[in-house]
Amino acid sequence: MTERTASLINIPSLGRVERAGLAVTGLLMVVTYFLGYRDLAIGVAAGGILFTANFVAIRFLVHALVGNSHSKGFGIFAFVIKMAVFIAIVAALFIFAKVNLYGFFIGVTGVVIVIIGESLRGSKDGTL
Repeated sequence: MTERTASLINIPSLGRVERAGLAVTGLLMVVTYFLGYRDLAIGVAAGGILFTANFVAIRFLVHALVGNSHSKGFGIFAFVIKMAVFIAIVAALFIFAKVNLYGFFIGVTGVVIVIIGESLRGSKDGTL
């Protein structure tokens, strides 16, 4: 088995940030749904899940590049393709599925707050 194939098999699993992000997204979605805002809840779910998937994709790309299994040119190409795919998904959500814009940004913000909180929790000496 080649080194490149072995590095693709060792795909990192969901980490603490991803699990917490999905939990916060689920909590926000349930709360907004039970408050009677069904469209807002769908937007929260779409934003939170998509941004968590973006974070996992970035972590996968960084893991592949740090492991020296791929060239830096491939990393830049993969990053640009990843961003184009995520922009296309977001555009399709807003154009075709009519996802609630405010709910989407609430979902994204929830995951961003989790990422910031986990990075602050992980620092031992109080600095970033």
